[in-house]
Amino acid sequence: MTTARNGGTTADSTDRRRRSSLLWVGGALSAAILVLAVNGTLSSWTTAIIDNTSNDVAVTGAVALVETGPGGTTTCDTGTSTTNQVDCDTINKYGGTGTPLNPNGTQTVTVNLKNTGTVSGGLALSTDGCVSAAAAGSTGADPAGHPVCDVVTVTVACTSPSSLSTTSTVLSSFSGATVGTLGAGQSTNCTFTLALPTATSSAYASQVASQVLHWTLTAS
Repeated sequence: MTTARNGGTTADSTDRRRRSSLLWVGGALSAAILVLAVNGTLSSWTTAIIDNTSNDVAVTGAVALVETGPGGTTTCDTGTSTTNQVDCDTINKYGGTGTPLNPNGTQTVTVNLKNTGTVSGGLALSTDGCVSAAAAGSTGADPAGHPVCDVVTVTVACTSPSSLSTTSTVLSSFSGATVGTLGAGQSTNCTFTLALPTATSSAYASQVASQVLHWTLTAS
């Protein structure tokens, strides 16, 4: 039998070295697992996250107005403007100058007004002052002394849901009227009737009456 130093055998020494190696390897592996576990926990501390899942903003309702001329051929739409206001010079509600009025004569024009917005609005008609001028190519017309705005009359009647039906008024005194409430998607037809009284003097002949009209739809 081989005798180891200090009275032990060589086999005993070898066994002790093997056990020590295993213990060291086992200890090192446990330490690695512990470090990984700790590092895994600490990694969640390096990032903080808040998820906001409910974020909303609302846009207020709006009125928008579309005017359509006779026969539906011409439209003016406030929705095409960033200011919600447009100039509409393509729809002549007084009928134009193509067929001049004779005494006891009338002419009518019907337009449609529609609220294409998302809320109800009150529709109103207002006017600028009437301007009398000599017709093109005329001689001897007297718009200063006998302004035609003082004799041509106008009436306006609008269909349901409007309740507007004005009395006959000379253009120089016509200032408009309240049309009524238009809900979102609702519309009304408004008819303008222009007339020249039978007893009108020839001193008012060969003139043109011009007046600017304004439709205003205000959210209610």
